Amino acid sequence: MHRFHNIPDSLRERSIPLKDVLQIMNLTKDDVVVDVGAGNGYYALAFAKICKKVYAVDQGYTDEAMNSLAEKASQSGLNNLQVIKRNVCDGLKIKDYTHAFFSNSFHDINCQDQLLNEIASQGAKLTIIEFKPNTPFGPPSFRRISEDKLVNLLSQYGYSVNDKKEFEFHYVLTSSHP
Repeated sequence: MHRFHNIPDSLRERSIPLKDVLQIMNLTKDDVVVDVGAGNGYYALAFAKICKKVYAVDQGYTDEAMNSLAEKASQSGLNNLQVIKRNVCDGLKIKDYTHAFFSNSFHDINCQDQLLNEIASQGAKLTIIEFKPNTPFGPPSFRRISEDKLVNLLSQYGYSVNDKKEFEFHYVLTSSHP
């Protein structure tokens, strides 16, 4: 998988400032977030400082990576972060979440329709960060999802865009479901 999760957090912060992502998501202390493709937990740890519960889900987790992320949360005094190794195409198998989040991982998911249907059935908000179509790095061009294509796909599941922001190489959309 081509994932932005594997770059240093300092470069990620310069490319996609965390404060901007949090502003667009408008999270509250009552939110329960599923971070799909959570990688090193950069966003999941930030969400855990705000929200009631955060699930960091990634099929690529090794036991070492899971333990490392759990240890980072513990060292930060966060006991509301659960790390899960799971292929999301087998279903999220998480109930009562209010927000699903994808950072440069949605384009790699082979079961996008199934997953969007599951998330919509929860009535959860959805935030997706993706690469712009013509960036000098990232996934192959055939894997990229333009903003228009993503908006169209989300609308098929009853989602409407609440907010969006463009960065130099990425865009982020937050959508809600009635």
